[in-house]
Amino acid sequence: MITPDAPPGSPTAPARRPSEGLAPLARPGFGAGLKAVLGGYGYLFRTPDLWPLALVPTGIALVLTIALAVVGVKLAPSLVELIVKEPGTGALWTALMVVLRILSLAVVLVAALAVSFGLAKPLSGPALERMVRRAEADLGAPAWPDVGFFADMWRALQSSLLALAFTLPILLVLGVVGLVFAPASVVVVPLQLAVTALAGAWDLCDCPLSIRGVPVAARIAFVRRNLAAVMGFGSGLALLSFLPCALLLVLPAGVLGAARLVVTLERWEATKGLSR
Repeated sequence: MITPDAPPGSPTAPARRPSEGLAPLARPGFGAGLKAVLGGYGYLFRTPDLWPLALVPTGIALVLTIALAVVGVKLAPSLVELIVKEPGTGALWTALMVVLRILSLAVVLVAALAVSFGLAKPLSGPALERMVRRAEADLGAPAWPDVGFFADMWRALQSSLLALAFTLPILLVLGVVGLVFAPASVVVVPLQLAVTALAGAWDLCDCPLSIRGVPVAARIAFVRRNLAAVMGFGSGLALLSFLPCALLLVLPAGVLGAARLVVTLERWEATKGLSR
């Protein structure tokens, strides 16, 4: 458990009092992560006074996604030409080029989504912080010290940059593999979704942790200890991303679900002494 009075650089602090919430009896796992995603959407829909705040990250992510997608669509043909320098002839070659163009579009659109949501989080940091504090207060968690505007954006940017640094190289490699060897798309596309889901889960779960002023290394350690629950959370986000309306609210609803999941994980760790 990480508390606001923990010394700088310390990833741990004393456990909270039992009166501050009931800890789960078993370690929260994959199912708890899935449940947290749905809980975040449900909490947002039940709390209309949060809707104006939810429009901030949603609007930023939407504008960035459209802008980057337009640029990506224009660059996609150049990507195909870079790989296939001497096009052949015949029906088979024509079909292959069509597949390559479709795959190139898929790659740039996935990259546009990853970059957009990665940047939208720090740009809308103050709004997301207020939403997290409200959700944690309703769960009975203690209030954390206020974080300055620029400090909050910097911590959020650290998280997003780390997610992008991990995600983009892997997505690009997988995208090139899919372009060069089209049949590999059967494996490449699910891997791209899994990598994107893990990065998204890290980025959102990191938000409630960064509010506490926890160093990046300690946040990574927390996620590693609870990887099953975080992967469940990321998988839930990935599944909901196929629903257009759900995707528009993935940042505000996702960060609310992440706050609920982090509080649950902290309470379980406190009972087991894992946070010390």
